[in-house]
Amino acid sequence: MMDSTPLTATLGDAAVSGRPGVGRHRRHITDRASPAVVHDTLSHGNADESACAAALVELEGMTPRRLIRILDGLRPTVAWAALASGTHPADRARRFRVDVASHDPQATGRRYRAADVSVLRPRRPGYPPSLDGDLDAPAVLTALGSPAVLEGRPVVAVVGTSAATPYGGRVAAELGHDLASVGVVVVSSLDVGVDGAALAGALRAANAPPVAVVEAGLACPSPRQNVMLWNQVADVGAILSEAALAQTPGTRPPHRRSRIIAGLADVVVVVECHARESPLLIAEAAAQHSVPVGAVPGSVHSRASAGTNALLADGCAPVRDATDVLVALGLARAARGQISAGQPDNCLRPRVDICEPSDPIERSVWAAVDANPTDVETVMVRTGLSLGAARAAAERLVDQGRLMSGVGWWSRE
Repeated sequence: MMDSTPLTATLGDAAVSGRPGVGRHRRHITDRASPAVVHDTLSHGNADESACAAALVELEGMTPRRLIRILDGLRPTVAWAALASGTHPADRARRFRVDVASHDPQATGRRYRAADVSVLRPRRPGYPPSLDGDLDAPAVLTALGSPAVLEGRPVVAVVGTSAATPYGGRVAAELGHDLASVGVVVVSSLDVGVDGAALAGALRAANAPPVAVVEAGLACPSPRQNVMLWNQVADVGAILSEAALAQTPGTRPPHRRSRIIAGLADVVVVVECHARESPLLIAEAAAQHSVPVGAVPGSVHSRASAGTNALLADGCAPVRDATDVLVALGLARAARGQISAGQPDNCLRPRVDICEPSDPIERSVWAAVDANPTDVETVMVRTGLSLGAARAAAERLVDQGRLMSGVGWWSRE
């Protein structure tokens, strides 16, 4: 005979998920689930939480929005038991009860581990910190590689059309390479065209590892033209998805991937884009998150630049090269109070000597830098130096302790 004691009273704090909105559902779940189900799903702690989270993603008819509601305020093991018993308040129609009965979360967890795929949940290790706190962020993300590369590093999304012109592909590759060279994580999709070119450029820099966000499950590398690129990104960086492990591409709405890319980025750059293409969804999502959006100018006669030129007409910042992006990035992170924390190794070194440098080039750069963060372009204008000469002199001053630095800026204090 079943005990009528509330399930969460039996489990205590085990029902708490730590996600925003915690506790909204847990008081309504009663113990009509088999005690064996509850014991089986809780017996191995965090491993079972990940297994149940993955199993929830795999359920027939599960969507990202439904999953957010299913896991709102509940740990995956508790949500799974409630679905199995037909008592989950977010599944009053018992849509998932039959499918849950035919699934073994432990077997699902073993499949994910065999594929070297991690299961990430909000406010847990590995989950991108920039997505925490967003009520529409994925309740479960899966990852190949090391999602920790996103932690403490500036992130720029470089996106665009899959039908890139040679101009668009070249600019995307240059931006990816030059940004990664100075420690910026480049994030994009693995689509052919602009996105793949940006990731390939970042890989060639062999510095900051790139990150890809894909629509398909992580056991389905796609598109076929970029399978080698997929493997390279997974080897040194990370690939993220909110799809089931074996889900094929084209079955998820593109706006979900767009929101993730925008949510990861400090700045979004659209390189080339037709008038109605998914990169504009990324720009829109970025604007909703108050993330700066830049666009690469293109020919007014090129359909591939119609979307980017429209963004420029709407007031987005023009992006000519990586320096423009670094300026926007430094300003964005300064506005968020991030320039003093989580920076690469060359950031914010203490000043040990305020005497003017003896070298004339170093002295001109030192004089061009203010007490507050001064962007690269300002230093170049004030000194008349090229980007390479200004950066080299500034970095020597950083090594001497005369300047402090961040991504795209230097300061005296």
